[in-house]
Amino acid sequence: MTFTQLKLIPPAACPRPATAGVRLKASVRFGVPPLGGEARGYALTEEDSASGRLKAELHAIRNSTDSFNRTLAAGEKNAAFTMVEIALCLGVIAFALVAIIGVLPTGLRVQRDNREDTIINQEGLLWVEAIRSGSRGLDYLTNYVDTITISNNLGNVKVYTSPAFQSSVPPALFGGLLTNGQRIVGLLTTYKYPPFAEKPPTNTVIARVRAITGSAVEKSLSARDMAFAYQLVSEVVPLHTHPIEYTNYVAAPPDEVQTRSNLWVLARNQAPNSYELRLTLQGPLVPKGKSYDVLGTPKTFRTLISGSLTAVGDDNFFVQPLTYVQP
Repeated sequence: MTFTQLKLIPPAACPRPATAGVRLKASVRFGVPPLGGEARGYALTEEDSASGRLKAELHAIRNSTDSFNRTLAAGEKNAAFTMVEIALCLGVIAFALVAIIGVLPTGLRVQRDNREDTIINQEGLLWVEAIRSGSRGLDYLTNYVDTITISNNLGNVKVYTSPAFQSSVPPALFGGLLTNGQRIVGLLTTYKYPPFAEKPPTNTVIARVRAITGSAVEKSLSARDMAFAYQLVSEVVPLHTHPIEYTNYVAAPPDEVQTRSNLWVLARNQAPNSYELRLTLQGPLVPKGKSYDVLGTPKTFRTLISGSLTAVGDDNFFVQPLTYVQP
């Protein structure tokens, strides 16, 4: 608040100066309140016998004070951001938004890759334990395994499907339905080649599997086409710990016949009772017409099987842990 106060003090209330004549003592107080503070006063005391000179000085002081107050009030009233400042702020915000939006796709892709790697790591161990132990009660696998294809180098191909995919397989290639977990595990345990066969066919077992773990939203029938799926390649190979040249006693020198024949007997008993299991998982699967493309980096899980393989039916094989046969 700005004010101007003129206070006249009668001569009787103040000490009389040494000079002669009638003198007036005038006290002028004026002030400009600073921001957030109290008004400061500035005192002007004029003692003069000439009233005209006093009035002139008071008028000049009052005019300068009013001018200063009007200037300050106008500045406070019109304080705001200019268009240049607003444009600079918008430019900084736009630059930050462009950087953030550019990073978002990379973050989403990394998150998706991590989720897919986690699913493959978890389910790879699940399939290893199911095949190695000869599991027969995992009937929930029928909800996730769509097809299992078994082919060999002789040109024979058989495709086993779930009921939902039966119509997509030609009748000449159809091998049967995947109706229970025993059927699925038995087909995946098919050996790559049988032991002791001179020219055995080389079997290739490939399954198309939708993620068993992961988001619950992807488990519904309506979302199965968008769910994460991967390719599973199963290889069950007889274990050979000794090279062929060490067990070939027929072509051995006379001093090595006994040693090589002993190793041959050991390898002969070992082959039908010890197997190496290799599972290769790779995903995701992207539909492409009637087939699909396999993307991602393959991951291989390996373990040893101790036990014999028992045939159940024509196409199913199961591991009998700690059960050994003598050829």
